[in-house]
Amino acid sequence: MAVTVREKIKGTGEWWIFINHKGKRRSKKIGSKKAANQVKREVEARLARGELGLIREKCPTVAAYGKRWLNGSLQEWKDSTRDNYEGAFKRHIRPRLANKRLDEVRRVDVKYLIEDLKVAGKSAATIQVIKSVLSGIFTGAMEDEILSVNPCASTGKYVGNSGETEVVPLSADEVYILLKNTSERLSEAIYTLFLMLVRSGIRIGEALALEWPDIDFENREADINKSWDYVRYKLTVPKNSKLRKVDLSHNVLEALKRIRSSMKVIDLNGAIFTDEKGKRLEYRVIYKALQELAPRPMRIHDLRHTYATFRLSRGHNLLDVSKQLGHHKVAFTIDKYGHWIPGEHKDQVDELDEIAPIPHPMRTQ
Repeated sequence: MAVTVREKIKGTGEWWIFINHKGKRRSKKIGSKKAANQVKREVEARLARGELGLIREKCPTVAAYGKRWLNGSLQEWKDSTRDNYEGAFKRHIRPRLANKRLDEVRRVDVKYLIEDLKVAGKSAATIQVIKSVLSGIFTGAMEDEILSVNPCASTGKYVGNSGETEVVPLSADEVYILLKNTSERLSEAIYTLFLMLVRSGIRIGEALALEWPDIDFENREADINKSWDYVRYKLTVPKNSKLRKVDLSHNVLEALKRIRSSMKVIDLNGAIFTDEKGKRLEYRVIYKALQELAPRPMRIHDLRHTYATFRLSRGHNLLDVSKQLGHHKVAFTIDKYGHWIPGEHKDQVDELDEIAPIPHPMRTQ
């Protein structure tokens, strides 16, 4: 049996009692330190007499509080993220922990859940999402002063590798083969889409969302102000809500002019990448084309990786590359593509001798 008193957040003057009795834990905010110590003595006496029902405030179950958290905390998130989190809760958290009260979930429960997900063959990325949802629920319970600890804390090591997909860019020859095959066998729209992805680094959703007013032909820029959700068939904001302008190469601009002049069904205010009926290209059609025409198996996102690695490996400005990609921080660009940044700059190091010359050391006789 253990009953402790402490100020939950130092300096607030709010004192709590924490009860740990036969594997069950309770916590309650009391007020002043003096009052908390008085309650502590009463609790210890009642527990010693076997009166376990000291604090009867009903703690919600994981299912009940999880539903409340999802309905409240996720409303500002993008639909795709919200669906991902709700799916993780319904498929993996609720079946396992639904009937447990929040204060009954222990760190070992989280550990065993992670281990079972691994055995079931779930990827580290999927497990991380599930753990993030569970941790978010307990963090919310702490903020609502239902709990004093988060059992998900320090459990990241059980997940293992973060699941970050490997960056596998195309070589210059592979880009040529892909574009050659596409130009010979498919529409100008798909060819131009692949060209834009590999020459601008924008995401596939951002490319599919592009409409003709978004292209500034005079300044060779694309205004990335929305993204196409190809699961729900609707426009959303770009990832990270980061609006930006992306530079377009001469080849991309010429290709865009060609499809604009050759389209049978054209809407100068509508989507750029459409089929012969004027409907926005579907992701499954694009993915199938890539698998059939690429020189090796690859992902659509590899075209974005190709843009980034081509530029960085040639010593292009890191800040500009990060900005064009729409990364929220330059540090993310470095973490993702750092080993493509050339490391041999002896000529630049040698310039230091010219900028700041030093005296020759005195020679000894």
